[in-house]
Amino acid sequence: MRDKIEAYIEELFSKASNTPQTRDLKEEILGNTLDKYEERLLSGKDEASAYRIAISGIGDVDELIREYSGDSGEIIELKPAETVEPKPDETVKSKRSMQKIAVAIMWCLIIVIYLIVSITTGAWKFTWVTFLIGFALKFVIDGIFEIHNSKQ
Repeated sequence: MRDKIEAYIEELFSKASNTPQTRDLKEEILGNTLDKYEERLLSGKDEASAYRIAISGIGDVDELIREYSGDSGEIIELKPAETVEPKPDETVKSKRSMQKIAVAIMWCLIIVIYLIVSITTGAWKFTWVTFLIGFALKFVIDGIFEIHNSKQ
């Protein structure tokens, strides 16, 4: 896979002018991408997933190449070695953490409501129903996030 990453970056820079600055930029991007690939492997990702994540982190290098090559007016058409559909795990983790935060806030509110109603009314034997409402709301929140995630 390291060779595949190197070939991908070579293709990105294939039409860039061969200046010391663009060579340095290419080496820096290659080093960062290989580091990201290795980190993903160490975190337990398989080679294909680690490759996709590392390559998706490169982004658009057109402007950087123009800046470093000194060809500010020339448009450099870059074609990647292969089409990569990035599936960043960070986005999925971010959505899951937002869901967890929403559920945690909901449970805090349920407990506060339960205590306020129970203390003010003294109806402790009936206010436990608040927790059943909380469980129902948790399923609603999970459903909303599931629908939102399936649309993307």
